[in-house]
Amino acid sequence: MDFAAVADTLTRAATAMENNPHLDPDGAVRLAVWGHPETPHPGDGAPGADLFDEASSAIECFCGWQGNGIDRIPVPEAIAAAHSEAARFASYG
Repeated sequence: MDFAAVADTLTRAATAMENNPHLDPDGAVRLAVWGHPETPHPGDGAPGADLFDEASSAIECFCGWQGNGIDRIPVPEAIAAAHSEAARFASYG
């Protein structure tokens, strides 16, 4: 796992949500990984797939929404989670 890449993705997703109140957490992570909030997940092993999965799982688990996806997590909660998890991943090196 590329901890720095996950931290960067989480930071960019949080910033995107802060700058666009209509962007949900799922769209923010997709935007950070693939450049568009509606990019479909390309499937396991495809470029960006693992990064998307790691970043979205970090938000999902931090918020206690395991298995429910991140699209319905309240944006303020997701922003806080993304910033917190970005700091955690960045601390790993």
